[in-house]
Amino acid sequence: MIYFEIRQKGGEIIASNIQECSHLSLFKENRDKTIPVKNLKSATGEYDSVSVWLIVENEVDLLRSSKLFKKTMKIYANLSHDFFEYYFSKIRVHSHTLRSIQGKMKQKIDGLASKKDFHGKDYAESKGNIAKKIELNIDKTADTICYLNKRITEIDAHIEGFDVLYMGDEQDINLGEVNIKKVLLSVYAPFLADFSKNGVDVNFMVKDDYAEANRIRLDYKMFNLALCNFFDNAIKYSKPYLPIQITFTKNSNLFVLEISMMSLRVDDDELNLIFDEGYSGRHATHDAGDGIGMSVMRKALNLTRMKIEIIPDYSESEVIAGRKYVRNIFRISSL
Repeated sequence: MIYFEIRQKGGEIIASNIQECSHLSLFKENRDKTIPVKNLKSATGEYDSVSVWLIVENEVDLLRSSKLFKKTMKIYANLSHDFFEYYFSKIRVHSHTLRSIQGKMKQKIDGLASKKDFHGKDYAESKGNIAKKIELNIDKTADTICYLNKRITEIDAHIEGFDVLYMGDEQDINLGEVNIKKVLLSVYAPFLADFSKNGVDVNFMVKDDYAEANRIRLDYKMFNLALCNFFDNAIKYSKPYLPIQITFTKNSNLFVLEISMMSLRVDDDELNLIFDEGYSGRHATHDAGDGIGMSVMRKALNLTRMKIEIIPDYSESEVIAGRKYVRNIFRISSL
């Protein structure tokens, strides 16, 4: 058995299972020693950005060879470095996206009130300045609030999405009964303005039934996250001025939610790839995002015991300004 503790140079533990070692007290005063009678060896090492403490128990090769032991320690140090490089690269992608959203929010607020309006001699004067701007621009203020609500939804989705992608197995899943139509309308609301700008009507072909027929078990947070990412993609990739149809069927505890729309073509060999992190469809080259949305969607649905698949109908296709559209059905079903 190998027990390890990896610390940053500042002393913070970044990975460890050392407390699982039942002989830990033997190394309290000296971490660099071997206890042959118990088949134990402990050693520490300093590397570029981390320090490593390794205890091996009943590992014959490591106990016999100091060279192999040191090599194993270096492997642990390198793995921690690669681990951090991987996560830092992901953080940079999400950080860039969040800063972009923040910039758009600031720009929208600046369109309603300038910095000068916020800089009164005290809070009361600043608030009065903003109140006057609102009174003179009621419609613009309402539009700004709706816009900010949408952007806050995006920020929430990116933060939750990061957790789902990189700490998904540790998410707390809370299954509960919900009314599917009520949930769909709630998630869709922040995206209404963007769909309207594209001339796209989203038709919810779900009965106004708050009884058993519309009730399903799911984790609301995960389902909300999945649909937020879906609607965000649908705004970018669906064909303008054509409706999107959403249908729901349920048989006992099993259900199917289908979203049908004319959207960018997904080739046969991409139907699974499109859900991989970092992959953007080959027909989305002009407005490809970070390739995260669909992967977040699939993983969030899997965590709430659902799956998603794309069913394309290539017989219904259209090319507009070089963009290839086909009839795509996105099917979400219970597992």
